[in-house]
Amino acid sequence: MSGVRAGSAPRLRALWIALFWIAVGVASYILGVRSALGQQAEASVLDAAEFTTDPPAPLNLVSIPTIAIALAAIGVIAALAHGFARAARVVLVAGAAIATSQLLKGLVLSRPTLFELDDVNTFPSGHMTVFTALVAALALAVPDRLRAIVALAGTALLSVVGWQLLAYGWHRPSDVFGALALGVALFAAVSALWPLRGSGRPALGGGIGIGLALCGWIVVAAATALAATAGITANADLMLSAGEFGAVGASALAARSVLRLGGVRN
Repeated sequence: MSGVRAGSAPRLRALWIALFWIAVGVASYILGVRSALGQQAEASVLDAAEFTTDPPAPLNLVSIPTIAIALAAIGVIAALAHGFARAARVVLVAGAAIATSQLLKGLVLSRPTLFELDDVNTFPSGHMTVFTALVAALALAVPDRLRAIVALAGTALLSVVGWQLLAYGWHRPSDVFGALALGVALFAAVSALWPLRGSGRPALGGGIGIGLALCGWIVVAAATALAATAGITANADLMLSAGEFGAVGASALAARSVLRLGGVRN
């Protein structure tokens, strides 16, 4: 009985994580893309951004060759740390998340004309999906003791990318939130079906996990308050800041979720 309970707990945890991020993704699409108020708020974010076609790293590092190299490197790390099955899994799920984001944005989801004319759909962000998928794959590829450290570093990377996408006018906040949701939900759904097996607990896992959760929810709450204030005062710069801080908070929560997918001991 104890073995059954040990095996079912990771499945249930992964399922709840998947459902939470699916809800985040759906809410982001409905509120940001399918509502006139959301479109207007996000248009103000784009208006306040300083658009550039030549952003700095890490945003400018995304290309098909660099994605392929990153996935190959992650696969090698996973194979050495956990075996070929783990390597194939993290690479395939990451690749599926990246491909799904392009499919959703280009063919499945639409952006109705509620506020602006002839505005193309950009939900979810392909760039943010790439970084989310790579961070999640790497966190599950490294030896278990390093997983929390990777999650912490991944939070910093995702926060910078999300901030850049908004600051440089490449995407709207809902695009960033939807991409984070897509990447984490797909990894969680696969983990709910096939829980990962590990050899031990991550170093500093408890402290880092609690820290990411607290930081994430506090920053998200602050971003929500900023967005409400920006809406009342019609302040586009403040709305941009709300989106940027929201991306930071959501990145911390996404990394925390990936950390919790680590698996049970063999």
